[in-house]
Amino acid sequence: MTTRDKVLQIRAEQPDAHAAQIARTIGVTSGRVYQILQELGLATTIPGAKGRPRKKAALWVTRKRKAFRIRTRLESGRAYTEANGTTWWYVTDLTPQWGQVIVTRSSGFSIYPNIDAALEAEV
Repeated sequence: MTTRDKVLQIRAEQPDAHAAQIARTIGVTSGRVYQILQELGLATTIPGAKGRPRKKAALWVTRKRKAFRIRTRLESGRAYTEANGTTWWYVTDLTPQWGQVIVTRSSGFSIYPNIDAALEAEV
């Protein structure tokens, strides 16, 4: 049975299978599966699928890393600016005993009583 036949068989059995999933099953590269699907005029993407699915654990690690970076920057007395323009400020002038965190974005701003509350709400 050729690779092309295997791809057709798997696509018939599992219409929602990604090229990478088919490739792992057959033992070829996902590029080759993509090429075969194109040659046969079949859909190379699955309707409703947006990019590569991410694991929940990977998202949690990313959020945890972001929270750590923000906390470190704010505790050192500097502002933290994200790529989308959101800026985090730790202000101790208003309430010297514990400080407040102000998060500004293009749509407005939010004020939180402390760093933990800001990170919980925003990250």
